[in-house]
Amino acid sequence: MFSAIDARQLEREIRLEYEARCARYPDDDHLGWRLLYSPEHVLTKARLAFLGLNPGGSFVNPAHGVFSMASGSAYDRNVEAWGTSSVLQDQVVALFQRLGVQPDEVLAGNLVPFRSPSEDSLRDSAGAISFGRSIWSKILAAARPSIVISMGGTANRAISQLLGAHSIRSHNVGWGSYSASRGKFSGGTWIGLPHLSRFSIMKREASQPALKILFDGLNDR
Repeated sequence: MFSAIDARQLEREIRLEYEARCARYPDDDHLGWRLLYSPEHVLTKARLAFLGLNPGGSFVNPAHGVFSMASGSAYDRNVEAWGTSSVLQDQVVALFQRLGVQPDEVLAGNLVPFRSPSEDSLRDSAGAISFGRSIWSKILAAARPSIVISMGGTANRAISQLLGAHSIRSHNVGWGSYSASRGKFSGGTWIGLPHLSRFSIMKREASQPALKILFDGLNDR
């Protein structure tokens, strides 16, 4: 039996862990944290979950949501302006459109809520990922999405393991040797994509055959 998640308790857990990390790594105390790129209501029920590894950048924009969005989706460039990262926003919105889901209905966020300028500069990445897995196991159990999509090698490995994904098959996305994966988990389908900020595959003609296979049948869920 699944129970509704206590959003306020979840937020407190993240804040406490963030404060503990800042005590260990004082240089990071200005970087902040961010969990959801969508409104809080997606914690109750969501058809689609979309996860990256962690929020990027080297500073906190006070106009941006932290635990969740007040309304809209951070991936919608009409809601938030990401400057040079707008390519990622456009790619993710195209993904949502392909699956017939409004951006603000997607359980979108980061496996690790703690910001870092790059993946390599994420302090204690193993500990951060372990913490992220603990909070997302609760979130996914409550929201019960039938489709979970992640992007980037580290996030793909962590999310597929968290879900217990199996029957995984890889498909070349028409960009050198890079591939995307599709597998099954109890209750749904997992898809692991290359990071969409670097691989703009959603509208790329050469990638369409692979995308057709990856997303086959998912519009019906």
